[in-house]
Parts: sequence; structure tokens; C-alpha cells
Amino acid sequence: MDKDIIKLIKILRNKNRSDISDLLTGCKSEIEETDQYGSYLNKFLSEFNIYTPTKNYQKLEKLPDLDRSLILNSILEIYPKSEDLEIRYVYFKLLKNEEDIEKNKNLAESWLKRALNKLEEGKNSVKNSRYSEAISSFQECIELSIKAMFLLLIEEHPKKHGFNEKEFKKILNRIPESLKNFEFHKLYLYSMFWQSFYTIAKYGLENFRIGPDKLFDKEEAEIALKHADKCRFAISQLKNYFDHPW
Repeated sequence: MDKDIIKLIKILRNKNRSDISDLLTGCKSEIEETDQYGSYLNKFLSEFNIYTPTKNYQKLEKLPDLDRSLILNSILEIYPKSEDLEIRYVYFKLLKNEEDIEKNKNLAESWLKRALNKLEEGKNSVKNSRYSEAISSFQECIELSIKAMFLLLIEEHPKKHGFNEKEFKKILNRIPESLKNFEFHKLYLYSMFWQSFYTIAKYGLENFRIGPDKLFDKEEAEIALKHADKCRFAISQLKNYFDHPW
């Protein structure tokens, strides 16, 4: 879902029309200009397209005119008429690449489960004083969680271990307002920091002939645990939000 659909869902819920808002879960939106002029000179009218999963498409298409007007008026609360934009129509269309989107969602869920396993694996390593192994597990937890976040927000993920600021900024711009308190911007820092220890936590400093068990103590492992736990939890909340926006 994009931010406009989330806003629309909230507006409809505030109007006690959860029956309609629930049909919009999993939808996407797009504003498209028509070739008809609006009320402002030389300004085109626009249509608001709602791309919906197959399971809800027929239900939305069969909504009575009164409910369609309610949706349009709710959209106009998000985009009031102005000299730059005048939305006059709302249309329901089948969601593009629905099968791929569902596969990405399932893959993201799988990665988040594996991230939780890595988190627990790291905790057990800390208990047994295997600190370098713990850090390696926590780093994998962070990486898997971040990859899941990419899939949930832009339906693709970095193929390599890392990613750059430009790539991460792209997904930060899609974080819903209701989740800002989870400080997703800090996840970039955690990922970059612990990614720098990816090889060292596994193999140590080979040029110095120093193994990983000589480089990390409980203090470092507990910091890595804190960062991994915060990262996985924030992204699991993101997934839950897309399933059931609040």
C-alpha cells in the first residue's frame, strides 16, 4: 500500500465506514490526468485510480454511487481542488503484478522469521560467551530484516550484502507517519555499522593472525543485540501495519 491509500483508509474509518476501508487493504493508487479541462483555465482534470487485489475488485466495482461519492470526497480531503490539481473521478482497476507482490510479501515474512531465529541464536551465543558468533548472528538478523523492509516498501531488495544512502532514502520516504516513532532512519546506521564487521566476526583479522574470539567481548555483543532487536521489531511492525493499518 502507498501513503494515499493508508490516508484514505483512515478517513473512511473515521467516518465509520470500515466496511469500505477494509476493501482497500493491499491496494495501490495513482493520480492520472485526463484530456478534459477542469474549472481552472488550461488545467486538466485528474482521475484517482485505485489498483485493487482480485479478491476485492468486484466488491469495489459494485459499490453504489453513494459509496463511490463518499470515496471521492474522502480523496478530496487528501487532495483538495487547487490550481495545480483537480480530481474529478475515481476508478477501480486490477492490481498490476499481483502474483509477484504476493510472492514478495511471503518472502519478506520468511526473512523476518529467519531474522528472529538469528536473534535467538545470537542470544544463546551470548549466554555461552561465544561473542563473535553472537555478533555474526545479530548482523545477519539486521541484514535479513532490512531486506524484508525493502521488499515490503518497494518490492525489490539489494542483491548484495550492503546498500547505499540513496537506496535507503528511497524506502525511508515510504514509511507511514504512524510508524515514525520506530526511528527507521537509525536502522541505516545499525546496518552500515555492523555490516563492517561481517567478515571480521567470522574470520577475525587474518593478516594479524587474530581470531574473532579475541576481538569481541560481552559489551560489543550486547550492543549488537540491542540494535538487531530494534531493527527486527520495527520492520515486523511495518509488516503488521500493512496487514492491518491503524
